[in-house]
Amino acid sequence: MEAWIRAVGEEKARFAALVAGIPYEKKGILFSEMFFFQLGARSAGAKRILESGRARGQSTLVLSVCFPEVPILSIEHDPNSPDVAVAAARLAGRDHVQLLFGDARRRMPELAEAGDVALIDGPKGFAGLRLAFRVLATGKVSMVFIHDVGVGTPDRAWLERIAPEAVYSDDPEFARLCHDLDGAARDDLPEANRFETTYPRPGYGFTLACLPRIPVATAWWRLAMTAIWGVIHRLAVRRLT
Repeated sequence: MEAWIRAVGEEKARFAALVAGIPYEKKGILFSEMFFFQLGARSAGAKRILESGRARGQSTLVLSVCFPEVPILSIEHDPNSPDVAVAAARLAGRDHVQLLFGDARRRMPELAEAGDVALIDGPKGFAGLRLAFRVLATGKVSMVFIHDVGVGTPDRAWLERIAPEAVYSDDPEFARLCHDLDGAARDDLPEANRFETTYPRPGYGFTLACLPRIPVATAWWRLAMTAIWGVIHRLAVRRLT
């Protein structure tokens, strides 16, 4: 994380110029979070990018602009969603982007190749964590990013417990340096997740987590533990309701 923060001064203006013509999509991944992804993916030397959860193509479009030389394979679950046509129109002519359909829980591990970097924006919660560890268990992917793992959520608490090497886009110093990329999104954020409310503690934004490559055996063990803990959490929630 320290190396990424050191790179902010040199890279942020370049990123801001690249995305200047892209309007913010309500409830989409924040620009500061996509910048966080860019720093990590470039540090990992991403050969391809795998994305799950395309929706209207907001993050896919940002990825295509920031990584024009990198093949992007984007997986969307519902081919009948009205968002499909919107995403296709926004991404028309971007030949390095493949718009795929199917269950990312199956397709992403199947598609993984050596040197890939993965971005998971669906499924969410413990299902997203399980997919992340399943992808890492292929032994091929250099980094996995997971969206919507905000402070105070059960999946964030579990991730901090089981994957202490993970880093987060709501890191206070990163948020201090980069929250200004999200000016258009400020009113879209819950008040508790706005920079002026959270700083200097973690909690800014919707939060993107980054998991680096780990040994395959460790990834399988974490996958199994996450599956078990997810069931325990689900049963506990049902008991309370």
